[in-house]
Amino acid sequence: MQRTISVEGVGDVVVAKRRNCRAMRLTVHPEKGLHLSIPFRVSYADAERFVFEHRDWIAETLHKLEQKGVKRIFTPNSHFSCRSTTLKFESTNAQKRILHARVVNHVVTIYYNPELVDFELESTQDFIKKVLLASMRKEAESILYPRVNDISARSGLKFRKVSIGTAMTRWGSCSSHNDIILSCRLLLLPDHLIDFIILHELCHIAHKNHGPKFHELLNRLSGGKEDLYDNELKGYNGRILPDME
Repeated sequence: MQRTISVEGVGDVVVAKRRNCRAMRLTVHPEKGLHLSIPFRVSYADAERFVFEHRDWIAETLHKLEQKGVKRIFTPNSHFSCRSTTLKFESTNAQKRILHARVVNHVVTIYYNPELVDFELESTQDFIKKVLLASMRKEAESILYPRVNDISARSGLKFRKVSIGTAMTRWGSCSSHNDIILSCRLLLLPDHLIDFIILHELCHIAHKNHGPKFHELLNRLSGGKEDLYDNELKGYNGRILPDME
């Protein structure tokens, strides 16, 4: 359950009520904006006050993100690679379709009219990211489905079905019906972390919360490396950005 609230001096914030959330947790996503997770017992009015009280921290965090270059944008000189998905640009003098794309064998070609396309526009950046995600999602089907089947067979944790999405705020999820949903952004991770995320979601088949029994199972099945992998995951965020030069 979630809704978007507007907070004075901050702007729009997506507030999500989560059953396994014990305390309010505010995060800043360069692409998705501000997100606040709250327990079900907390009111949206309390959530708004919480965000307002942390407006200085939000401003400081956004400033730090800008300094780190998280606002890198795609231009005709940009490069991007994720597994087999790669990106290239070709100029065109088209007047009607000033910006369009073609994907062949996971090679994304962006055709653009240099006289009419503004790469500073958010709509232009969103279009490029949308096409890249579509290619990654298709590729993820061939990579992630076999990995889920293999890990499920080895762990003995049986899921009902698996699907691939494009979510940025979470790598994966497991429903109450034991359906596994994985983000195609997993392809940005090394193989061992992909397997760890899959194992994490499969463990929710046995334990629907993040209680001690869940962590005991996950740690055992990951060879005692749950904390190690969790810490390593903090270095990844799933953002679709051009490669650093």
